[in-house]
Amino acid sequence: MKFAHPEILWALIALAIPVIVHLFNFRRFKRVAFSNVSFLREVQQETKSRSRLKHLLILLSRLLAIFFLVMAFAQPYQPLDDSEVSAGKRNVSVYIDNSFSMDARNEEGRLLDLSKAKAAEVVAAYQATDVFQLLTNDLEGRHQRFHSQEDVFEMIDEVEVSSATRRLDEILQRQQDQLLSEPEGSSEAFIFSDLQQSTHRLAGFAPDSSISLRFIPDRAARAANVWIDSLWFETPVRLPNQSEKLHLRIRHSATEQRENIPMKLEVNGEQKAIGSFNLTPGTYTDTTLYFTLTEPGFKNCEVSIQDHPITYDDRWYFGFDVARMINVMLVRDGEEPKALRNVFGNDPFYRLQEVDIRNLNYGEFPRYDLIVLDRPQSLSSGLLRELSGFMSDGGTVLFFPSSDGDLTAYNELLPSGGLPPIESLQTLEVKVNDLNLEHPLYEGVFDRIPENIDLPKVQRYFRFSRTALSSSDALMRMQNGDPFILAGKQGDGQLYASAVSLAREDANFAQHAIFVPTVLRIAEFSRPSGKTSYTIGSDAVIRLRKTVLGGDAVFRFRKRGSEEGFIPRHRSVKGGTEIFTEQSAIGAGNYELYAGDSLVMATGMNYSRDESELASWSIAEWEEQLVMAGWSNSAVLKSDIDTVSKLVQELDSGEVFWDVMLLLALTMLIIELLLIKFWKS
Repeated sequence: MKFAHPEILWALIALAIPVIVHLFNFRRFKRVAFSNVSFLREVQQETKSRSRLKHLLILLSRLLAIFFLVMAFAQPYQPLDDSEVSAGKRNVSVYIDNSFSMDARNEEGRLLDLSKAKAAEVVAAYQATDVFQLLTNDLEGRHQRFHSQEDVFEMIDEVEVSSATRRLDEILQRQQDQLLSEPEGSSEAFIFSDLQQSTHRLAGFAPDSSISLRFIPDRAARAANVWIDSLWFETPVRLPNQSEKLHLRIRHSATEQRENIPMKLEVNGEQKAIGSFNLTPGTYTDTTLYFTLTEPGFKNCEVSIQDHPITYDDRWYFGFDVARMINVMLVRDGEEPKALRNVFGNDPFYRLQEVDIRNLNYGEFPRYDLIVLDRPQSLSSGLLRELSGFMSDGGTVLFFPSSDGDLTAYNELLPSGGLPPIESLQTLEVKVNDLNLEHPLYEGVFDRIPENIDLPKVQRYFRFSRTALSSSDALMRMQNGDPFILAGKQGDGQLYASAVSLAREDANFAQHAIFVPTVLRIAEFSRPSGKTSYTIGSDAVIRLRKTVLGGDAVFRFRKRGSEEGFIPRHRSVKGGTEIFTEQSAIGAGNYELYAGDSLVMATGMNYSRDESELASWSIAEWEEQLVMAGWSNSAVLKSDIDTVSKLVQELDSGEVFWDVMLLLALTMLIIELLLIKFWKS
């Protein structure tokens, strides 16, 4: 047994006072005349014996009363471990997990309400002179400093469920930084959470040994959850009157087979597709929706499923732009670009601009989606630099070489677009025999492919270096294995390079039926829809080509159908603007991005799915995790609202006995009074 205040034990000297009083009885005796005392001798001896016993019992009760009273003030305790009681001011950090998972319930009520009530009881167990930090997933500015006990009570009462999700190590680091910033007093941290496995991991973080960590969990009743994990399109381009194939991945924690769960797709508020899916325990479900959009423009979309009781992750918001027009710059170098002019010039969906290579205005490059180089004899260093920047900003370049062109200039262009250099010019009659139908470029182009499909014939072509082919994709190959058309990436853009020119004497590619769909698909892919949605709270960057603010205009995200929104941080870059989406204090939904008064993008903001998997650590499992991680300064408190404060105090100072000592002291005083009043000696 130890004492919180051993210095008070000096007061045990007061035990001498009743002893002195007993030994030296200062009462004055009175003489009483009595006629005959002979018959009282025997009674007198008996009375003296009883009186002596009474006085001894009274003395004992007084001594015990003083002893127990002194012990109560010294606060005896039995430590739960080898730690000492912390005295003086205490710095306390309290974290309340207010993520979506805390909106679940158990037999006692909603988890967040239970955690708030327990947090208030813990704070109440401390002294008014102690200081407190309150943390939630929102990480507000006021959460980064200490507050008084009274202020923290108000802050706890204001905590509500939030869409923000934080990892445990992130929260512990915040608590540790704040506690260690206070040089005086002991440090204690409390974590009120449901111990969800997806966010509660101990690896990678080592708490400071001077901080006592206390986990006070509340776990939900086990419930299965079904949620939309992600979605993506079959192809990267949305075009009018094009059949769209939308893939969805559904995850779940169901333990039984479930069938025919409904889902639907809405576009700009109108239902466009419906479907259903089945669930198999232990695996995710991939399903698809098909739809067609006839009109160009920005589309705000929502896919939803039906699942209860957890519904925040049953919707996925996304948006995209159905292209109105694709801008193509055709750069010629003396040769007549008849084949390319026929491809683009007869379709109003493509706006074609022909420019001689000697009259290029590099400042106009950002206006175009695709730049086609038709048999240039050479490429200047300035043009090479601008083409590289154009591709880095998301533009697409299609290159048809000239058989007598400058290989040195060509080999500066190709590596800048992620393609291998040219080794040599081959004069060899060969046929194309391999069409890469798995490449997205040819997805949906052919209804069926004949076994002996007729492909272009080649008389003269450039051979690419085979040692550097791994970073590129071949759209077509010749019989000898040499690539016919290669696709490479540079930044957000692409470079497509043909091994042959469009001259009839080199190959019949320009006259072949495969030429038109290949070139058109390259043009279509030059205008990708980009990322269709973002996660609230994540740090994503949106690159907008050809969009620069002017004057006092600002970028603004506005939630569709309301005035809710936010102004994002942005910066101007060459060829456009970068928009930063770090924003967590908004709700999920469809959002439209405006540059001033002009609509420039439609997208979706969705809640993180980190909390959708409801599996959580049991208390025994979490205690085992703490032991395995070597967190000896931590403990898990298993308690209800009525006993949590008492458990906190016991964990601080072990099993305390001051209340027992005070009760015994009062008992001794009562015994003394009873002896004096009712024992007649």
